[in-house]
Amino acid sequence: MCPYFQPTSRPRSKATGDREREKGLETVSELSTHNPIWDQTRARRTGTFVYEDDEVLIATDFECGNGHRIHKLGLLEYTIEAEPEPGKHQYGGWGYTFCFGVRNKQETGRQIRIRVATPPPEGKTAHDIFARQTGHVVLRRASAFSHLAPANIEPMPEGNAVRLTLDLPACGNHDHVLFVSNFHWHPISELDSWLAPLQDNPLVEVSAHASSVAGRPLWRLDIGPADAPQIVMAQTPQPSEMLGTWACRAVVDFLISDDPEAKRIRSRHHVTLLPATNPDGTVLGLGVSHPSGRFPYFEGLLTVDHPESALPEMTAVWRLLERERPWLFVEWHGNNWSRRPGHMLLRYCPSLLAEGDTRTRWETFEAMIERLPNTHHGSWTSKDEGIYQESIGFMAVTRLGSAAIMIKQHDKFALAECEQHAVSCFRTAIAAYESVPTGAGPA
Repeated sequence: MCPYFQPTSRPRSKATGDREREKGLETVSELSTHNPIWDQTRARRTGTFVYEDDEVLIATDFECGNGHRIHKLGLLEYTIEAEPEPGKHQYGGWGYTFCFGVRNKQETGRQIRIRVATPPPEGKTAHDIFARQTGHVVLRRASAFSHLAPANIEPMPEGNAVRLTLDLPACGNHDHVLFVSNFHWHPISELDSWLAPLQDNPLVEVSAHASSVAGRPLWRLDIGPADAPQIVMAQTPQPSEMLGTWACRAVVDFLISDDPEAKRIRSRHHVTLLPATNPDGTVLGLGVSHPSGRFPYFEGLLTVDHPESALPEMTAVWRLLERERPWLFVEWHGNNWSRRPGHMLLRYCPSLLAEGDTRTRWETFEAMIERLPNTHHGSWTSKDEGIYQESIGFMAVTRLGSAAIMIKQHDKFALAECEQHAVSCFRTAIAAYESVPTGAGPA
């Protein structure tokens, strides 16, 4: 056995992971502290989040992890189930997000197979959408992301599962843990670490404009003159769609850079970024839910009309929009289904606004952004059609007179490409605003 291997953080017998689960013993894996700054909330939860034998350690008890009921199927073959979403909303009881870590305990590299399944909730009919639509898998080693080769992803429609063939490096050092997911995950603890040096950067104002249900800060970053035209960009409250956090980071990094265009933009425009709007759900590795079992994305109408019943995370976003009335609200999403060809634009119809400067700038922006590489129209929402009429974005348009859009970036692309795409979308918005002089829109 590899001499570097460290035992789990609670005393364990020599029983296999299967036997431990049968006995109901709780374990915490070393993966929960793979990065010492990671939040330990998942590690303290009850569940079958750890499997370990003499060959391998597989675990999901780390921040952002998702997957349970891990056990061995045969020689170097294992299975794991995506955790069901809490609550009784439209995705309640279903699981479609996974994020697990694997550590080889032997001194030679090896290949293993892991079957990731998502069984239906009790009383529901099984379907094969997870198997059919999981066309890519994201790998992370240390802080570097890559993608699993498509040939190593085998759909198994009969069980709504995919079988992943993983090449594990020999045990040797801390970076030989392989993390596997269907999205580019981003721990909240790592966001806090990234934000720390920005507190002293004179170009950025960093503040916690509210707190989550569990007391985590809801961060806000502001760049540019307070009285300048304002854009608000936020990660969606669907916690697994963490490309939204990466997008906000990319825009900030661009704006505070020495790029001449960045300097010009930050002298003439005000940009507000909300990089994590459901941090409690992110920490727990949820797909679309708040830990309370609610689906916050579709609570925009509730938040506006019944604030006493709203989640504080949603209220914080709405109060900011209501108070500051930005000309554009961009909500960053992620998407990982193979049926989507690339970065998708989920759009509210500009005709929701009366004719004028904002609508003209919005229509200009819509036309420009669709021309970006790998960017495609997804859907429209108006008062008469579309499923997003209860979103915060729809409220921003119909109640505040702002332009709004959801940009659903695709996890099948490399992270660097997604970050560059986010900056391109932002620069397109600035160009659209500046191309329409005030008072130039139709009366």
